[in-house]
Amino acid sequence: MAFLWGLALLLATAAPIESPLPLGELPPQALAKDRCALVLWERSTKRRVAMAEINPGSIRVLSGTAVTMLPETAADGERVIGFAPHARYGDARLQVEISLAIVANDAAAGGAIIRDGVITVTGSDGAAVVAPVAGIVGCGG
Repeated sequence: MAFLWGLALLLATAAPIESPLPLGELPPQALAKDRCALVLWERSTKRRVAMAEINPGSIRVLSGTAVTMLPETAADGERVIGFAPHARYGDARLQVEISLAIVANDAAAGGAIIRDGVITVTGSDGAAVVAPVAGIVGCGG
């Protein structure tokens, strides 16, 4: 029992987990009425790292100190509430790729859940970082 107490104390005082992603935590974003958004958070840190929208397809991330909106450049797979399970977004300096298992809720509840997913962030130098994500899809009313 003392061992478990010591382990719990060690874990409680451990340094916070650092994110490998070159993205900051995305501040809360407004969602227009009658629009849907896919919000992702990094599994290890629980930080919001991206918010995707459809029509037109885009993703918002915090790169440096600015919220950056990147256009969708490719997508495939069966869309759930308008979102493809595999999508790429980007411009000349930043690329974001997501690969997600999107599971729709029942029709009465609306929305969807992403329990498993991966985000890949690639900079203009070609260096890429991959991290596990989870998320939700919700629509404004």
